[in-house]
Amino acid sequence: MDCSNAVCRNCHEMNIHIVRGLLTDCPHLIRQLFTASDFSFEKCLELKRMYDIMPSPSIMYRDDGSTGVQPLSFGCNFTHKQMIGITACANTYHLFCVSVCIEDMEALFSCKQGFCIRVNNIRHVAIMFDALLEHSFIQAQWQAVLDSGRFLQTKDGKGFVSASSLSSALSAMRNNMTSAAYNIRRAINELKEWQ
Repeated sequence: MDCSNAVCRNCHEMNIHIVRGLLTDCPHLIRQLFTASDFSFEKCLELKRMYDIMPSPSIMYRDDGSTGVQPLSFGCNFTHKQMIGITACANTYHLFCVSVCIEDMEALFSCKQGFCIRVNNIRHVAIMFDALLEHSFIQAQWQAVLDSGRFLQTKDGKGFVSASSLSSALSAMRNNMTSAAYNIRRAINELKEWQ
C-alpha cells in the first residue's frame, strides 16, 4: 500500500486482519468461495457481516467439533516475576484508568469470568499485547479473546473495547510509534529474562 494517508493505511491493516481472521477462524465460510465462478462485492459484504457477528471458532469451540464451550485463553503461563513486570508496565504507562495490582493482571490473563478493567489508553494496551505476542508469551488471537470476554471497558465506561478497535489502535500506533510505545515494547522484551 503506497498511500501515506493514515486513514487509508489503518483501513488497509484492518482489512488484512479481517482476511487473516476469515482464513484462520472461518474456513467453513470461505471454502466454497475458492471454487465459485464469481464473487461479487455484495457477497463480499455479506461475508464480512457474517464474520463480524460470529464468535471465533478457534477460541469459542473445541477443535474436536463438539458443541461444548471452551474457556477463553491467551495461552500464556507467566512466572510471578513476569507478572510483576507486566503490572509495573501497565501502571508506569497508565494503560488503565486505575492503578492495577498483580491480582488484576492475573485475572485479565487468566480470562477470569466477569473481570473487566477500564482502558485509559487503547493504543498502549494494544502495543503491550502485540509485544507479548511478538515474544510468544500469548497466542495470536488475543484481540478476539479480549473482545469475546469483554475484559476491557472503554474509557468512558459505556461499552467494551472491540477487536476492530484494538486492531485500528495497533495499526495507528505502528504507523506513529511514540517513546512510550517503544518503552512498553522494551519492558515486555525484558520479561524474557525473567522466565
